[in-house]
Amino acid sequence: MSQLIHPLSLASQANTNFIGSKAAALGELKRAGLNVPNGFVVTTYAYPDFIAPLQEKIRARLTDDVIMDPAELEGSATEIREWIQAQPLPDSLRAELASALETLDNAERASLIARSSPASDDLATSFGAGVARAYLGLVGIDEIERAIARSWSALWNSRAMYYRWRKKIAQTEPAFAVLVQPMIRADSAGVLYTQHPMSGDPDEMQIKSVFGLSVPITSARFRPDEFVFDKSKNEITDRDIADQTVKLMVGTDGHVEEQVISETEVEAPSLNDAQVGELAALGQQIEKFFNAPQDIEWAIVDDKIFVLQARPMGMRNS
Repeated sequence: MSQLIHPLSLASQANTNFIGSKAAALGELKRAGLNVPNGFVVTTYAYPDFIAPLQEKIRARLTDDVIMDPAELEGSATEIREWIQAQPLPDSLRAELASALETLDNAERASLIARSSPASDDLATSFGAGVARAYLGLVGIDEIERAIARSWSALWNSRAMYYRWRKKIAQTEPAFAVLVQPMIRADSAGVLYTQHPMSGDPDEMQIKSVFGLSVPITSARFRPDEFVFDKSKNEITDRDIADQTVKLMVGTDGHVEEQVISETEVEAPSLNDAQVGELAALGQQIEKFFNAPQDIEWAIVDDKIFVLQARPMGMRNS
């Protein structure tokens, strides 16, 4: 097995240190039989060879005087991110990336998503909001390569750089893994909290959903439909249906595009009651599996639920 790329089907919490917590949790759920999209992880072992050609240039740019001056540090951070985003992947990594893509079928390769997978969620939080990134609707190895470089460049924001300097951590040491999976061409998608995030009631679950991809929810761009499900009563106890007029979908070319919601969809919620019940049951299953309240991202295609992410509640940083 390559150290640079790790199949998601073999991912587990035992190898969180090099595949990251996001990939580890999904790997555990996939091996437990839940519907998790296929994929692979570009591990943290791939980062040192990628950043090595820039190390001296970065070291020369980041003097103590620069780091201690907020304006200088911000300018340096922008410049370093540009260097990293323009840096090609090492030939060995690109070759293994090409091989990993071949393990996916043609439909899966048609549109992909790359997401940062930090070794721990508090690592991402310590380095500032926006470090953990997702790049959607990627087509072909060149777009995947740029998304991997952009994911790693996110480590070089001014807050993260100052944090490493203050904690005496080598600037080029921290690394995220990058999880690559097929895009799910969702009819609806959203987030599920197995414990109500506002009231803290462990018997109440909150589900937020939109038509199409769930990006509008995580970016707070649109107001989603919201449902409250009571575990003990096994029923929906509250709902708030939003006026949704547009949705994000995977287009015929594999890229993400905005589409107008049809008249039929405008007049209906993005989830029916049966789907809410199925999501609630799935949420309780995942909560029991990890023995902790969970923040779950999901998508539905033809009434089949896919799990896109599961993490302990309170760890969302984007």
